[in-house]
Amino acid sequence: MNEQLITEPRVISRSGAPLNLSKENIEQLYLGLLVIQPSPFCNINCDYCYLPDRTNTTRMDFDVLRKTMDRVFDSGMVGPPVTLLWHAGEPLAVPIKWYAEAFEIINSYPNADKLIVHSFQTNGTLVNDQWCDFINEHGIEVGISIDGPEHVHDHHRKTRKGEGTFEKTMRGLEILQRNKVPHGVVSVVSDISVDNPDEIYDFYRENNITGVGLNIEEVEGANESSSLDDIGGEDRIYRFLKQFYLRNKADGYPLRVREFDAARQNILEPGWSHTPDGTYYNLEADPLGMINVDCFGNFSSFSPELLGQPTEKYGTFNFGNVLKQSLFDATKNDAFKQVLADIESGNRKCAESCEFWQYCGGSSPSNKYYENGTFDSTETRQCRATVQMPLRIVLDDMEDELGITQKVSPVTDRPEGAAV
Repeated sequence: MNEQLITEPRVISRSGAPLNLSKENIEQLYLGLLVIQPSPFCNINCDYCYLPDRTNTTRMDFDVLRKTMDRVFDSGMVGPPVTLLWHAGEPLAVPIKWYAEAFEIINSYPNADKLIVHSFQTNGTLVNDQWCDFINEHGIEVGISIDGPEHVHDHHRKTRKGEGTFEKTMRGLEILQRNKVPHGVVSVVSDISVDNPDEIYDFYRENNITGVGLNIEEVEGANESSSLDDIGGEDRIYRFLKQFYLRNKADGYPLRVREFDAARQNILEPGWSHTPDGTYYNLEADPLGMINVDCFGNFSSFSPELLGQPTEKYGTFNFGNVLKQSLFDATKNDAFKQVLADIESGNRKCAESCEFWQYCGGSSPSNKYYENGTFDSTETRQCRATVQMPLRIVLDDMEDELGITQKVSPVTDRPEGAAV
């Protein structure tokens, strides 16, 4: 998944897989992330995008939004703050006027202003001063997608006419910075950038970017192949990540890198993202830990990249519609039951075979599905690149600094619960 948000752990009953969840038969089940698609439309045409229907200009009806929030608040799962991510298309392609009414609707729910944290993931091309005023007024978190300098960014991130989007994106970044809008950057590491870690790193420093998430180009949804699908691709990814880490360390870590921050915290605070029974907290693998709603009200759980995607085995990854079903009704859906069973079966195999299990919790289901053809599988390139490699790089560096010569496995050779 391509998000940069980290939410607090929630507690979920692990006594078997409770397929008929309700407010009455759960211990503590908290919704961590609500992804809402105001429209599937995107104003640009990145060639690695997973969305199949991004020319569709349909906009979510406010009745659908009201019913979505009804279902969310009626579920009893709004405990710790829920991140509401406006995503799946270009959210700023929907006008401010629409969001003004949408926020009024959402804020009409009890304590919604304290329980809901809003976030935009944007390509930046439509950012202007009016958007910044709205964002600052409502305390909206912003992630902007920039892959690097112009020749890197424009290689994959183009308009439908095939023109580059770099200049418009950088103009949006400058407007965000001028208006003092807190923001992070998400960059896709692809064939054009993977061999140029120094150039990418220098780009961030020169443009006052202080926080970044590195998404390795994924095979997902409409993106049926990756530009990294060549011999030596993973070795190139590792070299990119290691050089990027070393450059940042040499500068005193002025850049917060999501993958390395998570690795460092996993090493220094074992259990920081675990449930009390020791199971890794994985929003994408936990039933109803994440709810994804499209502009028509169709909803799913698990990875948001699955929403609306057609499949032969499951029929659909839509588990219901907010206009007709509650969130818990989804757990009675045969497709939901089969997806959950396959996800949990794959995660058990991960737990038995992978030394990184305690720091991953089974990887992303959508990556397993699209890379391996089934949820009932183990590691993926995505988990090797975003979990395993950063952990190895950070752990090796810590051991070198401490003068540790005997390498210790991140999990299997360390006493359970012991600090690294």
